[in-house]
Amino acid sequence: MENLVLLIVGFVLTVLSALLTTYIAQEHSFWRWFLIGMVLPFLSIFVAMIVVYRDAKREEEQAKR
Repeated sequence: MENLVLLIVGFVLTVLSALLTTYIAQEHSFWRWFLIGMVLPFLSIFVAMIVVYRDAKREEEQAKR
């Protein structure tokens, strides 16, 4: 019984992490980032933040030109 509760809690946390990842990477493909969030639950949040930061920086550089 305890294992089932831990499994459910782990699944819920993984899904929440995947949804947070897709929210961070809004401008990109929802399903791709959702799957990345499911496979790499907490690491994917930081990966999505880096991708969004790089995109914003690239747009900033193009706007200066």
